[in-house]
Amino acid sequence: MIFARNARDDAGDGDRIFRTSAEIGIMPWRKDGEALHTAAAELSYDDGALYVRMRAFEKNIISERKQFGDPVCRDSCLEFFFAPVFGNNAYFNFEVNPDGVMYIGFSADGTRAGSRLLTDPDIACNSFFSMKCNRNDDFWEVSYRIPYDFIRRRSPDFRDPRPGDVLRCNFYTCCDDAPELYYTVWHRICSPSPDYHLPEYFGELVFGEKE
Repeated sequence: MIFARNARDDAGDGDRIFRTSAEIGIMPWRKDGEALHTAAAELSYDDGALYVRMRAFEKNIISERKQFGDPVCRDSCLEFFFAPVFGNNAYFNFEVNPDGVMYIGFSADGTRAGSRLLTDPDIACNSFFSMKCNRNDDFWEVSYRIPYDFIRRRSPDFRDPRPGDVLRCNFYTCCDDAPELYYTVWHRICSPSPDYHLPEYFGELVFGEKE
């Protein structure tokens, strides 16, 4: 899947247009009769950052966590995991609830056991990532930016992406406190139990040319 560089809308108001959509619709651990929970994810990039927008198609949301670093996976949650350096399984996990509360982790060794909450004092404020949230009767969505300088704090070998480069990643939606638990993914995971911290199952996105 290819996503575009520096795509802006024609109105010139600075809102970003995302031309590629990844459907989050695979439920590897779905039980018979369980409701289908779906979402979508979109990415773009420019000379300074990745841009993420994710949308969950659900009406009955849960959003109880209020502080950065809280376990937002227990709420209705949209998650973006990515390995910034191709060929290296070290990954970031960005997890966001409907109120824009974030949990951001990094695993230097590419394992769940190695994943740690990031506590950089400047990232606890949503303004660092330009977080925006939106809700209506049928869905909720979040959008944010991930500066390359931030990525290099933990992955110094990360370079500014160029057309043709590949980003290994996965997108998820879940809610551990839902009356009926659900776990939905973009790229299929082969695991006997729900586990998003498996970079060996990340899919590949290709950085495209500027539009």
